[in-house]
Amino acid sequence: MRYCANKILFLLCVVLALLSFGSCKTTKFVPEGEYLLNKARVNVDTKDVEKEELKSYLRQTQNSEVLGFWKMQLNLYSLSGFDTSKWINRQLRKIGEPPEIYSPTLTDVSVGQLRQAMHNRGFFLAKVDTTMRITAPKKIEISYNIEANTPYTIRSYRTSFTEDPLIRYTADPQRSRVKVGERYNTETLNSERQRITQIMRRTGYYYFDQNYLQYVADSAFSQHAIDLVLTLSDEIKSAPDSVHDKLFTQFKIRNINFVIDTLKSGKQAIREKKLRRYCYIQEGALFNEAMVERTYTALNSIGIIKYINVSFEQVADNQLDCHIVVTRGKEHSVTAEVEGTYSAGDWGVGAGAGYVNRNIFRGGEQLSINAKGSYEWRQNGGRAIEAKADASLLFPNSLKINVAYQFQNRPQEYSRTIVNAGVGYSYHKPRSRWYHTFSLIDVGYVYLPWISNSFREYFLQNSNILKYSYEDHFIVSWGYQASYSSYRANQPLRSYGTIRINAETAGNALYGLSKLFSLPQDEEGAYRIFNIRYAQYAKADIDLSYHHIFNKSNRLVYHAFVGVAVPFGNASSIPFEKRYFAGGANSVRGWTMRSLGPGTYKGTGQRIDFNNQAGDIKLDLNIEYRIKIFKFLEAAAFTDAGNIWTIRDYDTQSGGLFRFTEFYKQIAWAYGVGLRLNFEYFVFRIDFGVKLHDPSRIADGTQWRTVANGLRWKDDMSLHFAIGYPF
Repeated sequence: MRYCANKILFLLCVVLALLSFGSCKTTKFVPEGEYLLNKARVNVDTKDVEKEELKSYLRQTQNSEVLGFWKMQLNLYSLSGFDTSKWINRQLRKIGEPPEIYSPTLTDVSVGQLRQAMHNRGFFLAKVDTTMRITAPKKIEISYNIEANTPYTIRSYRTSFTEDPLIRYTADPQRSRVKVGERYNTETLNSERQRITQIMRRTGYYYFDQNYLQYVADSAFSQHAIDLVLTLSDEIKSAPDSVHDKLFTQFKIRNINFVIDTLKSGKQAIREKKLRRYCYIQEGALFNEAMVERTYTALNSIGIIKYINVSFEQVADNQLDCHIVVTRGKEHSVTAEVEGTYSAGDWGVGAGAGYVNRNIFRGGEQLSINAKGSYEWRQNGGRAIEAKADASLLFPNSLKINVAYQFQNRPQEYSRTIVNAGVGYSYHKPRSRWYHTFSLIDVGYVYLPWISNSFREYFLQNSNILKYSYEDHFIVSWGYQASYSSYRANQPLRSYGTIRINAETAGNALYGLSKLFSLPQDEEGAYRIFNIRYAQYAKADIDLSYHHIFNKSNRLVYHAFVGVAVPFGNASSIPFEKRYFAGGANSVRGWTMRSLGPGTYKGTGQRIDFNNQAGDIKLDLNIEYRIKIFKFLEAAAFTDAGNIWTIRDYDTQSGGLFRFTEFYKQIAWAYGVGLRLNFEYFVFRIDFGVKLHDPSRIADGTQWRTVANGLRWKDDMSLHFAIGYPF
């Protein structure tokens, strides 16, 4: 392993040396008399407009940069030779980026675009000029300097309509998005036109469009003020009466017609009766654009549907027929996967298969069946076997039924069977960025048919408070999950954040019934069902992330996770499968999976002791800088912090108890680098993490891991392979 690490380090040094050499020749492919645009800056003398926002109006910018200064892709391109018949030259040009040759024409266009951008924000007197500087042979830098001057504000605003609906919908100035005294801004003006149009199209005015509204402005230059009047466009004012009447006619829906694919048997591929349940457009009701949008959302949630088109046809003076064309997608799909694993010196192999039927009852119901098995060879000569299978049925109304079975056989420890069944419901309000999932009921049964003597002695003695985690038990729970994302597909370079919330509780109903009917308790004072103890706990966690996007190649991602689980009533500890773990590819990456914590607890490295490294409280804090090198290759530099703790002082997890006065000293800290292969459909990730602060070494004073404190590959570094981003 140490040899591999040295080899990787050597290769990285070679690549960096080559790229550094290439950086001296970035003008290699710049023709004589031309210049490489080395830098394009925007300077503006007001804080009311962001420079980064204005940069999007430039029609020519410098080559892509890594870390804000290193033109790595240009360096790679410059490493190629002039002979394109050679494979290496073609590949370097393919993954690299050609030099951006300075264009005076594009500079003039950029000046005009910046001037218009300032005009749109109320800075009508803004001046834009450029300064250029030749910084090296064949290299030029350009600065766009913007003198904003005094912005114009809205001195007065009124509407001028003779049509009743427009008078009614614009009568209340409090509802208007255009406010007197605020700075003139075309985005605000367009937003007000959209608001009025939306109301019109939700109350039957099918032919109304926001382009039929226009502003008339009168400027008072000496006072930097504008008087605005919103009225009908000149196009509509001059149109024939028949066009005007149609525009202000409320239309009703006469008929709704579905056009659906048919099967070879002649039957509809998806039953129309089922689809009508997800159609919010109603016959006899006024045309309502909001109901059209809800119909699109509802029908698109049906997995079998590939394409939907909703159109309207005028069939009378005030009536429309609605036509909904539904095209089905692929009904059946089969997947298979094979993977290799490496954990704590043990190698393993796994294989799985899955089947999906997206229209099993011809109503868009989706049946999913998955199975997976794995085999692990252990250093002590033993082996571990794991097999699991699950099936779920998802209805288009977001109701989901699922069952799962899992079998684990771990030598020198135990054999365990886990069975789950549950019913859930998902909800998403149209136009909302929040998604809600309710786990109405989830029943789990954990059965251990065989336990080794050594494991029994270690965990299942009465003196061990955690023994319940490894006994047969029932879990009857319900939960709630919510997720939010401000990401916008049409604005991929805009920073965004995500929120995930999870809440779960179990055993409360059973405990209440046990109390109500005075059921007998066992010798430990716990109630049982079918002679099996059931779990009772509450668990909640929140996962936050924020992507600060600098440009298409650079972003900084912040992540935080906090979770707490509390046993009570019928349980003295949280079931093992519901506890938190730390370390691994998605946590503090200086530690391998489930090898960190709780608190200052130091594991012995034994298989049985591995089960002790679980907790009831979890904290993860991560910062990761992501760099797109070229095409599908990305790199990352990160730092992670966090740990887990127990909520009670358990004898077998010494140092694991959470204390407000101590926990911040017990936060583990790591740093590292990584590579990602982003193939769009999935991301393959390699992360190399190094421990910086190890709380398990606080007792001997070597918690800060440096070469002087004995920093070693085996003890302080971890290599992770994973699919997908860590957060």
